[in-house]
Amino acid sequence: MPASITEDIPEPRRRRRSETPAGLGTHAATLVLVAVALALPLMMGNRTPLTLTASQLLLVGGALLAGLLATLPLRGALPPPNRAWLAFGAVFTGTVLLQVLPLPPLAAAFGPYPEGLLDHPEFSARHWSPDIGASLRGWATFVALFTIAWVACGLRASQRNWIWLALVAMALFQAMYGVTAHAAGVDNILGIWGRHNPDFVHGTFSNRNLFAAYLALLWPLGVAVWWIRGMPLLGRLPRELKAAGSIMTAAVLGAALFASASRLGSAAAVVGVLVGLVLWSRHSHVLRGHSVWPVYVAVVAAVLAAAWYGLMPLAERLVATDLEESRLEVFVLMVQEFPARWYLHGIGLGGFEAAFKQIQPAHISGWYDYAHNDLLQWLLEMGLVGGALLLVVIIGLLRSAYLSTERVALYAGLAALALVSLGDFSWHIPATQVVLAIYLGVLLHDRRRRRRRHTPPS
Repeated sequence: MPASITEDIPEPRRRRRSETPAGLGTHAATLVLVAVALALPLMMGNRTPLTLTASQLLLVGGALLAGLLATLPLRGALPPPNRAWLAFGAVFTGTVLLQVLPLPPLAAAFGPYPEGLLDHPEFSARHWSPDIGASLRGWATFVALFTIAWVACGLRASQRNWIWLALVAMALFQAMYGVTAHAAGVDNILGIWGRHNPDFVHGTFSNRNLFAAYLALLWPLGVAVWWIRGMPLLGRLPRELKAAGSIMTAAVLGAALFASASRLGSAAAVVGVLVGLVLWSRHSHVLRGHSVWPVYVAVVAAVLAAAWYGLMPLAERLVATDLEESRLEVFVLMVQEFPARWYLHGIGLGGFEAAFKQIQPAHISGWYDYAHNDLLQWLLEMGLVGGALLLVVIIGLLRSAYLSTERVALYAGLAALALVSLGDFSWHIPATQVVLAIYLGVLLHDRRRRRRRHTPPS
């Protein structure tokens, strides 16, 4: 990763004045993204088709509104996506289109239909995807996340800072609400839904693992937000208050995260913080040394706060022998029972549930609409095309990689969520998806290319 970091070093005043000022449209788009990111976690208290549909409508509607506002013909409007972005969207959209169109030859060749059903005289396979409704909903979510990432990629640092501040505020609310509700023995979420796991902290999320993944994604940002240059409300605070604030934020988030007793979420959070420590330490000479030591203190404070509130539930689950046998068995079934060719051509976006019903044993009960392994499910549903698209994103992140206080926190959170994807389905949850899209959009912004484009000829 390049060693040059300039994000935290004030730029010459002449350069700042020469840049195009932010416009009213992008300011409005920023407010929309903030509103969507704050509202979605509050809607995660009950995972039913109705509530998931409502949250998806909010996600899609908010994303399209933000995209429209950002492109209004006003000063500072964002340019259209470049060819790389458009090609990525076209490949994904074209693949899903083939999966949902009534094309019997493709359905017979690629559809995940059992041979007995295909041989039945009254059945005729018409669609590649076994659930075109799920495929279309998945495509709509992709359009929303694509739009959010593109808008986030084009926002100025001053606008992004408001988004970071809002995200950390929501993470703190989730942590404090979760801890206080658990300590008080409240058996409902916001007075609307009953708690599925009353013995553990899980904020306004129905599932403690989803709650832990959300906090793991935002935990490094909660420490870094105090040190990002130009942060509203926090940027002018004395160094001592910044250090105290970052330590207290990390302690609150860490205590709630560990008190969720989510083994995967807790492990992912620790990995994310370690990634942040490595990156911060490696470039401490540029990131200003005073912005590194609070991270170490914050980690210790988080562990102490968690120990004070109670690490015993997590410890008991860590030493338990029943390591989610049903979840592991699902992974084994997906590898052993599904034909290998399905992972080559894909079975259709959102088709996992319909395909898994064919092999789900009677002793594995429950609603397996997701595989609890986002990476494996993505490859199953989208095949080699999905794998190539994922590789394109990774290459884009590497090509645009450079470090700053802001970016280190995003890389650390992304590392944590990547680990979670190997054993859960947080990448399918709207409250986490919107944060992930914003992270990716910002990290895909190649500052060096933009500067080369605006450099006047000599």
